[in-house]
Amino acid sequence: MSNKTSERVRFTGITPEAFQHPLDRTATENLKRVKGFDWLCRKFVEYGIERIEYVQNIGGSVRVGPRQMPLLYEMLRESCAVLDVEEPELYISNGGVNAYTSGHDHPFIVVQTGLIDLMTDSEVLGVIAHELGHIKCGHVLYKTMARAIKPFFEMLGSATLGAGKLVGAGIEAALGVWDQRSELSSDRAALLVLQDAAPCVSMLMKLAGGTRRLPEQLSPEQFLNQARAYKEGMDDKMLDRFYRFVGSMGISHPFPVERARALDEWVNSDDYQGILAGNYARHKQLLLTGKTCPTCKQTTAPDAKFCDNCGTPIKTH
Repeated sequence: MSNKTSERVRFTGITPEAFQHPLDRTATENLKRVKGFDWLCRKFVEYGIERIEYVQNIGGSVRVGPRQMPLLYEMLRESCAVLDVEEPELYISNGGVNAYTSGHDHPFIVVQTGLIDLMTDSEVLGVIAHELGHIKCGHVLYKTMARAIKPFFEMLGSATLGAGKLVGAGIEAALGVWDQRSELSSDRAALLVLQDAAPCVSMLMKLAGGTRRLPEQLSPEQFLNQARAYKEGMDDKMLDRFYRFVGSMGISHPFPVERARALDEWVNSDDYQGILAGNYARHKQLLLTGKTCPTCKQTTAPDAKFCDNCGTPIKTH
């Protein structure tokens, strides 16, 4: 890992609302209003869908720890410290350029080998931080449902002569919209951990079209220019917006250029700069009982002896 580690601001007590993307917030509210969605959530918990994923994963993947891929374990610890998240389990699995998070009650992150082989250390850190963002934002149950909902309703439809599949169509559509928009919040989580937009953009570029054969010829700057041109060329044309909507149907993530554009806008915003300066929403309990650092003015945990952000000793009374 780079020297950036010791310089990163740690956001003690930060709430997910502090960095949640507005589109994620709106999609979540709309999803919860869909008829039958609460029932579906209960069924996923009742039938143990997440537990099945966990068993499949732990039996076929390598668990990361202090003595098993320690570099990746250090990335996980650093991300948890910056975002103030309890440490989940991290696994490495054979596969393509992908990563995901599962386990609502006992979350775990899976990163596939193709992604690790393709990306730099900073980019892999961004991926881990992105997945940790899903945990921080409470996305995990819904993300698991989004992955399993199609076969679930196909099975239910067979058992109910097609009625179950018909009922599930509205839920599946709303969950698909939410699934894409939740990624924008987790991209912000990655930026908060890296505190540098460049590896975030290069990570998205490699997800779009990375190559191990010509890595030196990939340009994050040009990819960011592409993202900005995409915004200018698409947003003002109704027909192009329709084509973009049709083109994104059935995929779990927004187009990488859209994600890069959204990060480019946020990194220059007052909201992002305010968070870096320590001005962000904190958990109520921490606000009530925490201590304030006399140097950087960040709120620390009630029992802290040193500031998590700058290392200043905290006076006790």
